[in-house]
Amino acid sequence: MFATSRDTMSHRRTVPWTSGVPLCMHRPSARRQLHLPEPQLSRAVSLPTAERSVADARRFSRTLLTEWGLETLVDDVALLLSELVTNAVVHVPDTAGDIELVLTRAHGHLVAQVTDTGGHLPRCGRVGPDSENGRGMWLVEQIATLWGHHPSAKGKTVWFTLALPSAAR
Repeated sequence: MFATSRDTMSHRRTVPWTSGVPLCMHRPSARRQLHLPEPQLSRAVSLPTAERSVADARRFSRTLLTEWGLETLVDDVALLLSELVTNAVVHVPDTAGDIELVLTRAHGHLVAQVTDTGGHLPRCGRVGPDSENGRGMWLVEQIATLWGHHPSAKGKTVWFTLALPSAAR
């Protein structure tokens, strides 16, 4: 299931802030189901649908990745989780239930999954050069090895993978 290169590489934009240019080319209708083989390591945390959960997700990932010896991935994972958890907080009512965050180390990849009760699928939109938001999924598109989303029992799961450093494989 895991690819060694980004599957939409030919669609990348080098100047994403140009007005009217799509920020990423992942089509929301082209859902990718994540099929994980048996994980080597996995850890989960439940977070409230609240702004403080973004910092809690970063703290959780930093602690766990350091424990797993994956310090080189800490900054990218913290950034990408910030974007996914922020989307869950912003687009899901706080009374709708918790956000589930799962980090898994399996077969040469780190897999991050954020599950929430919302029905709005992530999408990459068009933003103006002065817009203060709307670039989060573009960051996920550019940094993650792969990313996608699928329905879950609670609502939806948005996930991304990052290749492990060769020394950690």
